[in-house]
Amino acid sequence: MARFFDRILRPFQRQATLPSRLVPPVVGIASGKGGTGKSMVTVNLAVLLGCPRAPVRILDADLGLGNAHLPLGLKPERNLQYFFEGHGPLGDLLQRSPYGVDVLPGGSGLSRLAHLRAPDFRRFALGLDPVLEGAAAVLVDSAAGISPQTLSFLLASDLVLIVTTPEITSLTDAYALIKCLSLRRPGKGVYLLVNHCDDAQQGRRAYEKIRDISSRFLGIHVSFMGAVPGDPAVRLALAARIPIVVRTPSSPAARGLRNCARKLQEVLEEIPRWRRVPSYGRRLLDAQH
Repeated sequence: MARFFDRILRPFQRQATLPSRLVPPVVGIASGKGGTGKSMVTVNLAVLLGCPRAPVRILDADLGLGNAHLPLGLKPERNLQYFFEGHGPLGDLLQRSPYGVDVLPGGSGLSRLAHLRAPDFRRFALGLDPVLEGAAAVLVDSAAGISPQTLSFLLASDLVLIVTTPEITSLTDAYALIKCLSLRRPGKGVYLLVNHCDDAQQGRRAYEKIRDISSRFLGIHVSFMGAVPGDPAVRLALAARIPIVVRTPSSPAARGLRNCARKLQEVLEEIPRWRRVPSYGRRLLDAQH
C-alpha cells in the first residue's frame, strides 16, 4: 500500500502553495444491529491502512459503550468524562497503538454520552478537529442502530461502510439504516461489507439482496466492499487483544479483511487530500440540523 501513503504525504510538500487545506477522508463504519463484528472490522481495516508515517485514527463514536480500543490491546486511563468535566482537551485521550493506528476511545458504561445534549455535542464536535489533523484517514466506529446521534456521525463522513451478516434480521436492519441515510442525504456513498459468511458466494448473495431492494425502493446504489468468512481465529484474536491481521495473517478472515482493505484503499484514493470542505467537526454540527 505504499502508493496510497505516497499519495497522502505528497500534498504536505506543497502546503505553502495550495489555498485549500488538508482534511483527512472520513469513513463512517456502521451496523443496523449489534453483533455484526463492526468494531473488529474497523480495527483491522485501520491496521491494514495505517503506517507510522501516516497513522489512521479511529474515532470510537459509540460514546457511551466504546470498545474499539480492546482489539488493539489498549487500556485507556481516561474516558470522555475527563473531557466533559473540563480536565483537558480530547487530544489528552488519544491512544497510540503499535500498529500504526491511533484511537480516540469512547466512554464505558456512561449512558448520558449516548444522547448528548446539544451544547455538549457542539463542544465535542469542535474539539475533534485538532485530534484528527494529520491522519491518513479517519475511521468512525459508530454505535449500532439509527439513533440521531449515530446518524450525525455517519452523515458527516465522506462515505459509509455498513457491516452486516447474512442473517435476515441483520440484513433487514442494515436496509433500515440505509433508508434513514438516504432520506437525509440521497447522494451519500454507501458500501456494504458482509461478515461471518460461510463462503464468498453467500456474502455476494447477501449484498445483492440489499443492492436490489435499495435500488428498487430507495433509488440509490449500494456498492460491495467485500465479504469476510466466519473464522474461529477471530475469537482467539479478540481474546488475545491482537488484531487478527497481525496475529494470524493467513487465516481466512484476515485474507477477507485484506481484500476489503484493498477496495477501501481504492475508494479513499478518489478523495482529494486538499479540498475546500468543512472539517469533520463542522460537518458533524451541520448533520444535526
